[in-house]
Amino acid sequence: MAVVGSGAGGGVVAAELARAGLDVVVLEKGGYLAERDFHHQEGDAYRDLYLYAQTLTTDDLACRIVAGSTLGGGTVVNFSTSFATPPAVLAEWAEVSGVAAFASGEVADSLEAVAGRLGVTEGQSRPGVRDQLLERGLERLGWHAGPLPRNVRGCAQDAGCGWCGFGCRLGAKQSTLVTYLEEAAAAGARLVVGVDARRVLISSSSATGQAGRAVGLEAVADGGHRLVVRARAVVAAAGAVETPALLLRSGLGGQVGQHLRLHPGTAAMGVFGEPVRWWEGTLQARWSAELRQRLGPYAPIFETVPVHPGTAAVALPWQSAAAHRALMERSANLSLVGVLCRDSGAGRVRVDRDGSPRVRYRLNAADEARMAAGVAAAGEVLAAAGASEVFSIHRQRFSFRPGAPDAHRAWADATRQAGFAGGRATLASYHQMGSCRMGADPATSAVGPDHRTHEVEGLFVADASLFPTASGVNPMLSVMALAHRAAGPIAAALS
Repeated sequence: MAVVGSGAGGGVVAAELARAGLDVVVLEKGGYLAERDFHHQEGDAYRDLYLYAQTLTTDDLACRIVAGSTLGGGTVVNFSTSFATPPAVLAEWAEVSGVAAFASGEVADSLEAVAGRLGVTEGQSRPGVRDQLLERGLERLGWHAGPLPRNVRGCAQDAGCGWCGFGCRLGAKQSTLVTYLEEAAAAGARLVVGVDARRVLISSSSATGQAGRAVGLEAVADGGHRLVVRARAVVAAAGAVETPALLLRSGLGGQVGQHLRLHPGTAAMGVFGEPVRWWEGTLQARWSAELRQRLGPYAPIFETVPVHPGTAAVALPWQSAAAHRALMERSANLSLVGVLCRDSGAGRVRVDRDGSPRVRYRLNAADEARMAAGVAAAGEVLAAAGASEVFSIHRQRFSFRPGAPDAHRAWADATRQAGFAGGRATLASYHQMGSCRMGADPATSAVGPDHRTHEVEGLFVADASLFPTASGVNPMLSVMALAHRAAGPIAAALS
């Protein structure tokens, strides 16, 4: 059994399959770094721990795509937020996909199992200054604020935690690196790093009339060496960009690569009189579902993220070198309210001539309108928290000073009219999903209810690309639950 990817999907399914007695090989495109190796140098960390050194964007350059690429995948570099898939989303997935497991309690049971293994808790979410300001603004407005559930054990929850997007030096973040992959290795699985899986090897005939059966993988190892892995089955768990790219390079078509969701995110920024040091503190400790409660299931939620100098330099508005430098010099006094959008529109993953993934994605009008409402509300939160100035991260710097008559309304109107699509504002995707979505009907999905691809026997998928629609919350736990659930039918198919 060959598993491509070692993150939230690959790490979990590898451990469960190894425990079931299968001979498992895990192929990871990135390298291996552990606690002693996390140097926390921003630029080098992007190179060593992130997919394409964080240079991947949508094909119009409008949205940066952020994903992990190291042993443990995104679970090593993410911000430890561990929401269970909301029940309403599971119900929607069941309706959209026709897969009963979403509504029957089967996926819910897997959510409970992985949350228990990871020690998910709200008891280690002490807010740093950045999250204290978010909470202060929300409470003054009378809006929802709550602690974030996190997959940590013994987290310091101090200023140093802001660097854990470059790897947790304490080993407190319960990534697959320190949980499921260790268990997989203990059960006999072999973990191979620095291996880029290029295509699935598929036999030419099938008794069931499908295109063939997966019999292994062809990959390129570090140094350019060709590597062939023979296997009874293949599990693609390389993420919602790399998994469809692998399948497309392998000759699959149909719905593969379609229905991509990105959770496009933006933010409102605030200038404060006291130091915030927005690169420090617990990674994410507070959130708000205020707009979702008011405006419906596709409205944005609010969170914060640590912002280090390189990220700030990219995100902050550019009017001139002098203006940008002035903003960067005030970086210690800036804070933000992140606007995480649940997108209803979809993009697509294709591959270029050399097989590299190409991501096409455009905000639709409804998602752009909800994003504008989210930014406007985020500005209210920052103003209520005590910001002396609030601005959006459009190319043109729109700002207002709280307390001035009608200032917020005029600012909100200006940001809405400017728009957020086509590179007019800084957008980032930390959550990619849906590009090989699960469903009962091959006309609308790429993968069946048993995690098999519709086109090829013995080829399974176990990552975020399975999602029928966007999860609406940070998706790590949802991915892990689906991978946990996938192990059962995969093991059964090979017994």
